[in-house]
Amino acid sequence: MYQSGGLETAMSSIQPPAQAPRDPTEAYRAERARLLVAFGEKLRAARERRSLSQEALADVVNVHRTHVGALELGQREPGLAMLLILAHGLEVSPGALLEGLSVPIERKAPTHSKRAP
Repeated sequence: MYQSGGLETAMSSIQPPAQAPRDPTEAYRAERARLLVAFGEKLRAARERRSLSQEALADVVNVHRTHVGALELGQREPGLAMLLILAHGLEVSPGALLEGLSVPIERKAPTHSKRAP
């Protein structure tokens, strides 16, 4: 005999997985964001140890104060030259600004396809 609501009740009790597998691009972005924030915290700590304001550091390294602020908040990623300039301006080694940062595990998916031989 058919019972109404049986299948609906059974289906409503099925819960989606706690966390579905993430898109590799999303995982890459999340890990990169965490890395930039961690770098920004190290940059801020180094600046504060030298008793410099963001504006004073910006003057030393010849960038706008908002650029220093964006780096410290993890909103901008410094290039190699900027990393060296910041380290010089703070009178620390570039390694001091990078020490303790985790190496990213996630990699951005390649945007090109391999050619057939």
